[in-house]
Amino acid sequence: MLTYYDETDKGGRDINEDSLEKDLILECPSGKIHLFAVADGLGGQNAGEFAGKLAILELRETIKRNISGYEAITLEVMRELLAKAFRKANEEICYHAKIFPEKRGMGTTLVAALLDDEGRGWVANVGDSRAYLIGDCIRRVTKDHSYVQELVDRGLISHDEAQVHPEKNIVTKIIGMEGAEPDFYSVEIGKNTLLLCSDGLTDGLGENVIMQIVLFTETEDICRNLVLAAKSKSRDNITVVLVRVGDNLRKYGDIINFFDTSIN
Repeated sequence: MLTYYDETDKGGRDINEDSLEKDLILECPSGKIHLFAVADGLGGQNAGEFAGKLAILELRETIKRNISGYEAITLEVMRELLAKAFRKANEEICYHAKIFPEKRGMGTTLVAALLDDEGRGWVANVGDSRAYLIGDCIRRVTKDHSYVQELVDRGLISHDEAQVHPEKNIVTKIIGMEGAEPDFYSVEIGKNTLLLCSDGLTDGLGENVIMQIVLFTETEDICRNLVLAAKSKSRDNITVVLVRVGDNLRKYGDIINFFDTSIN
């Protein structure tokens, strides 16, 4: 059984263009599967908000429509379902951007996890919304499709330099770009925590602080504390979805003051 928590906030923006899928549960002959997702919309005149919501909608509905076509939901089938859903979301956003002039150029990042009841499955992403596995350490599951990530890959800047780079928010691939395909990562949560987030969280908080808040906060307060801590430093919308297996209340010590600006 999976447990989840979520929080979203407009942060430093006038409107919230982030969207999320909390936990779509689908019954299958071989058990249940769960969908979680975060989208960060891009585009003027509220087109970004529309793009994020449309991506989540198409992701959810495509999986629901296609799941009955499989006798057993294996890990490979789950990957195939995610691929179909990302492809459909991309096609629909490209289509709307073409026929509605006010939505031209819109797009969205998208990170999603499709998991069984034991927390095994796949994460897929397009853009710079991320997935992390957090336990004894914090591990970034996904790889950003961004300008600064390309600089890191080429050895031109370090990960620390990427965090403060003035062009760190430039994405190189989005849902809404013809032919955009996601990257896939197999995951098994185990005793860890899976965290999906928009870049508003990572704009405001370093990974070490994110890990501390997840490990040292009561479970029901983690998402709220992450958002509150990021709001003081982030200029963007902030969305987080946290997933654990069962009642995995992993807390390592006393609560600390996460709003102390000396933490980085």
